[in-house]
Amino acid sequence: MYDFFRRPVRGSRCTLQPLAAGVLLAIANGSYADQPLTPTPALEQDATLGTVTVNARRREETAQDVPTPISVLSSQTLESQRIYRVQDLQQLVPSTNVAYVHARQSSISIRGLGNNPASDGLEGSVGIYLDNVYLGRPGMAVFDLLDVEQLEVLRGPQGTLFGKNTTAGVLNITTRKPTFHPEGSVQQSIGEDGYRQTQGSFSGPISETLAGRLSAYRSEDDGYVKNVHNGDELNGGKRQGFRAQLLFEPSETFNLRWIGEYNEEDSNNGILSLYSTGPTLNGVNRYESLAAQAGATLVSGKDRKVNFDADQQVTVFQGGTSVEANWTLANDYTLTSISAYRWWDFTPRNDDGLNVPVFYSAGVSVRDKQYSQEIRLASPTGGAFDYVLGAYYFKQDLDNKSFTYYGPQADIWNLTPAGALANVNTVGNGHIDTDSYALFAQGTWHVTDRLDLTAGVRGTYEEKSAWVTRDAPTGGAGLSAGAAAARQARVGAYDSGNLNQYGFSPSGVLGV
Repeated sequence: MYDFFRRPVRGSRCTLQPLAAGVLLAIANGSYADQPLTPTPALEQDATLGTVTVNARRREETAQDVPTPISVLSSQTLESQRIYRVQDLQQLVPSTNVAYVHARQSSISIRGLGNNPASDGLEGSVGIYLDNVYLGRPGMAVFDLLDVEQLEVLRGPQGTLFGKNTTAGVLNITTRKPTFHPEGSVQQSIGEDGYRQTQGSFSGPISETLAGRLSAYRSEDDGYVKNVHNGDELNGGKRQGFRAQLLFEPSETFNLRWIGEYNEEDSNNGILSLYSTGPTLNGVNRYESLAAQAGATLVSGKDRKVNFDADQQVTVFQGGTSVEANWTLANDYTLTSISAYRWWDFTPRNDDGLNVPVFYSAGVSVRDKQYSQEIRLASPTGGAFDYVLGAYYFKQDLDNKSFTYYGPQADIWNLTPAGALANVNTVGNGHIDTDSYALFAQGTWHVTDRLDLTAGVRGTYEEKSAWVTRDAPTGGAGLSAGAAAARQARVGAYDSGNLNQYGFSPSGVLGV
């Protein structure tokens, strides 16, 4: 079931007093304890229309100079419009849609192009970047937008600079950097259905060349779908996380930024609500007939109600770290290196949507790890020709486990012979290993003040290896020949053997 947007009905934001901030910063360096605390940029009201700086072409430039269709949301816009999660973006960004059931079954589409990568071997069509780091799964972006400086949505293929998985576009999220002046904020939001969110961020100098930033959040809501079986409210839960940063600037020609973050979710999202039982043919509705035979009582989901007898739970644990280094070379060339590691663990417990035990729990748990390294060189701007070129490596190591624990009513519901599935447990495992290598270059020739010619090329070589197995089923009772055959056909042991794929994907762009 899709998560409805719930706009908080009341919110407040406060900044810490200078004395409190001084005490906090004194822990890092007493010499800065007497500096006054200034509000974060999100709190400053700017009545003028300023220049919007973006990184759409892997270098800082004004949005007006970017020939790609782009939407830019500043931190002020995100906060004033109560955009707390990626799922809420479609309210503000044209031609963008976010489909969300839970963290694994989520996707972003732009201009109608996208897919739902509940299949772990299927890659998204919209590339998601967080602080210049590619997120291999859309579910990695399903967290609260914490301490965000700016969010950019680029429409159309962006393969030259952002990689092959950007045929529909790119979502580029940039968080606030550490500052060399003390600042901090705390935000509390309250909404309907028990919605509560607290965010805090503190930044300041540790020494003359080192600054730090710490941000954290906690969100929870009670849910808005009632389970009439036990009175519980569902489609709610808790999310919390933090981000720590260090910014090292020993000179004007070099800086290094380290980021470490962690997020977790414990919710009951993804419930199955009954909106229709399908067609009635010759006076018989098959769904209603099977439910009656199994002894289930159906409840319409149109009133935000369900009726099932088992738990519904989703847990997500994820985190990552990255190091970005920037050198300003001779003649204002910029060399950038970005090294990153991320991990994502997803575990579901899904009910069958009925108040009788057709199955007790089913789902697919995922363990995903990714490593990436990017090196790029950007030429100085302001001349007749400028360019960006670089190399990129991405490795993903993903394991999943599919499971179904059938209950005593399984054969009635699945129309299988008695004993074929009743009280049977089936477990399968899968593995995907991906290694991707790319070289890219893009340049712009400024023919006149009003005419630019842009050309770019990217070559990506990728290797994938995978295997899928399913263990022999366990549990259940003694079988007749017909039931044994049905069990084997439905949940029998399986081994795919080694599966391998190799491919080279060139891409290019030419624009005026």
